[in-house]
Amino acid sequence: MEQILSMLMSFLMVILNFFMSLIGGGTVSPPNNPIGGGESTVQIASYGWPLIHVSEITAGYPNYSSGGAHGGIDILLKDGTTEGEPFYACGAGTVIEVKNDNADNNGFGNYCVIDHGNGIRSKYCHAQSISVSQGASVKKGQMIGRIGHTGNATTSHLHLEFHKKDSSGTYNRDNPLTYVTNPYEGISIPASGGVFVFTVYGFGHGVGMSQLGAIAMANQGKSFSQILSAYYPGTTLVKDTTAAKTVNRGGSQITLVEFLCKTIAQEIGPSSPMEALKAQAVAAYTVAKANNDNFDSLQSYKSNFSYSGTNVEKAVLSVLNISSASETPQPYCLKYNNKYANTVYFASCPGKTTASKYVWGGDVAYLCGGVSSPETVSVSTKIYTKDDMKKLITNYSKNASLGSDPSTWIRILSQDKAYSEGIGYVVDMSVGGISMKGNTFRSSVLNNGIRSHCFTIQYIPAK
Repeated sequence: MEQILSMLMSFLMVILNFFMSLIGGGTVSPPNNPIGGGESTVQIASYGWPLIHVSEITAGYPNYSSGGAHGGIDILLKDGTTEGEPFYACGAGTVIEVKNDNADNNGFGNYCVIDHGNGIRSKYCHAQSISVSQGASVKKGQMIGRIGHTGNATTSHLHLEFHKKDSSGTYNRDNPLTYVTNPYEGISIPASGGVFVFTVYGFGHGVGMSQLGAIAMANQGKSFSQILSAYYPGTTLVKDTTAAKTVNRGGSQITLVEFLCKTIAQEIGPSSPMEALKAQAVAAYTVAKANNDNFDSLQSYKSNFSYSGTNVEKAVLSVLNISSASETPQPYCLKYNNKYANTVYFASCPGKTTASKYVWGGDVAYLCGGVSSPETVSVSTKIYTKDDMKKLITNYSKNASLGSDPSTWIRILSQDKAYSEGIGYVVDMSVGGISMKGNTFRSSVLNNGIRSHCFTIQYIPAK
């Protein structure tokens, strides 16, 4: 019955959007369903994987492969170094139970239980040690212990359980894979040599406007000015009375209308909600003005986009406060201390959206991060063989020093914890003995092979 109702609602939304588009009313969005969790600069799925290195499930729920009952899942690292590996809270909550290894623990050894609210709890067992105390509030991704083999565990592993409250108020075991997903599922290690596995978290934003976030906010009923004030706090929305009708792009003069239409069509997509299109147009104009009228290299451009009569053109004309391209525009823009704000946004600076001091230099007030965006952060993996990584590093610099142990080639020295306690945008790292920033590594060594410099890395040798 629920599936039928869901299909019917989706059909009605399509019909309603069609008629709204005919009358120029934009699109209608379904009710917003907030995504839980999110102590970082973006909102993220309620629960995450408890390890940040390549791991596998060796025993599932609700039974062992032998047929015996098993109330959770057993997780261990693929490279065999599980003992002492930190594990992290799957979600935010309160620690309601901490037990030391003793005869009363039903074989769970050292363990802790976190109450996440909404009738959901998670349990972490067989720990070498637990680093949180009962009653403590924890964030998603916060380190809460180290893996061990206490209790009835013959090998080092993390036994993870999820418990769900029923109508009577009783908590019962539930399938953990309903709540968490192993991002490393299916990764195999070739016998010919080891691999470097990057776990990449993106496109989460530290600062700057997120297109996905702008779209989500517009669908929640936020105006373009509200979207802009969320991403560039402290700036002022004003009209630029000195704007010209044309701008220089690629050595040619084109109308400001054409520039903005073709830019935002590429940057945020022409099917985006009207208020998101407007926010993108303001950011695109302002960032160009802040960078000495650079309408050329900072932003992507969809040169073959036919914008006449589209919502993109309507949005652009609206923020330019004109009714046609022949009129003199007075565009909305953002200013800070009477200067154009450097309104960076993700597509104009891919992979660079971390704290301003790490990217643009200094602590720019409106680029200091801390904005909660309704953007879901995807988690992906990228694998490079040992030989491929050696080639990439030596192509970058012949001065790189690569020893016989590949696990020493790349070291993350610091990260900003933007995603969680153990995961963030990489600030400083050492690559073959060469110091560099995380985004330099992403763009210049890996040739943009990963989509963000918010990542972890693990070298797994051949078995």
